[in-house]
Amino acid sequence: MTNLTEQQQQDSKNMQAKLRVVNERLANLDKEAERVDALPRGHGDRSPSPPPIYGLDGKRKNTRAVRWRERYTAECQDLLEGIMRLSNKGAGGPAVGLPTGATSLLIRRRVKKIRIPVEEHPNYNFIGLIIGPRGKTQKELEAKTGCKIAIRAGGSVKEGARGCHDGKVM
Repeated sequence: MTNLTEQQQQDSKNMQAKLRVVNERLANLDKEAERVDALPRGHGDRSPSPPPIYGLDGKRKNTRAVRWRERYTAECQDLLEGIMRLSNKGAGGPAVGLPTGATSLLIRRRVKKIRIPVEEHPNYNFIGLIIGPRGKTQKELEAKTGCKIAIRAGGSVKEGARGCHDGKVM
């Protein structure tokens, strides 16, 4: 017997159905990618490919199959996280957020790099505004969003913080 409401049970069933479809796509991915690659350019089922990216071994890293696999795997992980959220709510867990403990190891870490336009606005102190006095603004942003903010730029770390003095490594 579950502790989920009718709506939560329906949401869970919908997510499970979507998960089955995504897993089916993953299982047939290579055959489908070969079929689409065999179509002539400009065909309605064939999307334009991005410029090729090659690895150190000389093999192409961004083939249609690789791009689709990344997309379907991410979709599968999103659905699994949603199902875990719902099952955690029904088990008396927190209403918001993801499960804690061992299942939190299954949750992927998301990374988003945001470029700060320092070159376009050289007189604006972006780093100081983000960090704030003694890092207070940065800590508040991290607490509100639940993410970690790491600033990687020249001048974002005070001298002496990394063992530097007068621009020289100690």
